[in-house]
Amino acid sequence: MDTWREIVGWAGSALLIISILQPTISRLRWLNLGASAMLMAYNLMLGSAPMVALNITLIAINCWYLFVYMRSARAARAEPVVAEGLSEASERPVSR
Repeated sequence: MDTWREIVGWAGSALLIISILQPTISRLRWLNLGASAMLMAYNLMLGSAPMVALNITLIAINCWYLFVYMRSARAARAEPVVAEGLSEASERPVSR
């Protein structure tokens, strides 16, 4: 049991370091989310409530920003369709 706990702790720490080295923010968020989950499990095994609370907070922050990024990416993909529809509508003559 003790060996597995140490493996989870070291793996979470390594993943945290790797996440900080990422060139894109979305990759950083995904890797940091995984690292926070691993470190939360490690701290649960140790019984360290403050560190568990910290990692739960980091998980929530990473999830929120990943949600925001995905939503904005979806809107950006849909934007040209909306823009085309608006430009076609604006070219129609106005009836009086």
